This record gives sequence, C-alpha cells and structure tokens, in this order.
Amino acid sequence: MKKRITYEIHGQIERNCFFRIGSAMVRVEFSGGAVNSAGIIPAQYTTDNPLYQSAIENSADFRNGVIKRGFEQIIDEPAAELEAAAAAQGPADENCYPLVANTQQARAVLMAAPYRCQLSELQNKHSVRAKADELGVKFPNWL
Repeated sequence: MKKRITYEIHGQIERNCFFRIGSAMVRVEFSGGAVNSAGIIPAQYTTDNPLYQSAIENSADFRNGVIKRGFEQIIDEPAAELEAAAAAQGPADENCYPLVANTQQARAVLMAAPYRCQLSELQNKHSVRAKADELGVKFPNWL
C-alpha cells in the first residue's frame, strides 16, 4: 500500500530544498503557492516515492515545523489487483497476458520470445491486435 503525501511550506510561494539521501543530494521544488485576496496558499510538493518521503521527514526543516504534512492519500496498486484477478480466473493460459494494459506492453510481449515479431509489423494498435489474433495471443485487460 503506497501513500501519496503533499508537503507544504507555509508563508512561501516557491522554494527549492535539498535533502540528503545516502551520499546523494536531491533537489525538491515546492511550488504552487499564492498570495491573493482569497488568502495564502502554501508552496507544495507531492510525492508517492517512499525514499523522498523519508528524506523530507528526516530533515531539520520538517523537525522544526518549516515543512508540514498536508494532504495524505492511500494509493491502491493496480498491479496487485490484476494479479489477484488473474489468480481468481483459474489456471493460466500460456498465451494469455492479463497484466498487459496498453499498446506498448502488448508490443513488448509480441517482440519477445517465443513470438519474435518484428517492430515493422507492430506499428499501431490495429496491427498489434491483428498480429496477436493471428498468433492466438490474448490481452484481456487491454481495451
């Protein structure tokens, strides 16, 4: 279960902060703030990367209250849902790929072993679908 957290810096419209992750320094840009007749909107940074979240929350600015947590959202991971749906369908067909959700993924499957299709045969969505039908490959979650 992933979290998408919005961090805020009150009283500022924009600010670049540098955080140490191991031996590297990463730059995080807080932006989107505004001061107008409706009030003050703090500068914000939103991330779902747990590495960035821990770097921000372990910083001195966060401990001192300069950076605060704003909105927090729990993200459902669609890959886990697709795997659960595939497991519920029963025994898997070796030519069925339920995790494929777009043209690029379907193209990658058809270009890999055992199909070994050429890129020139898979130039658009219709040609990818036609080649998959010809080879008996199914992509049930690709619209």
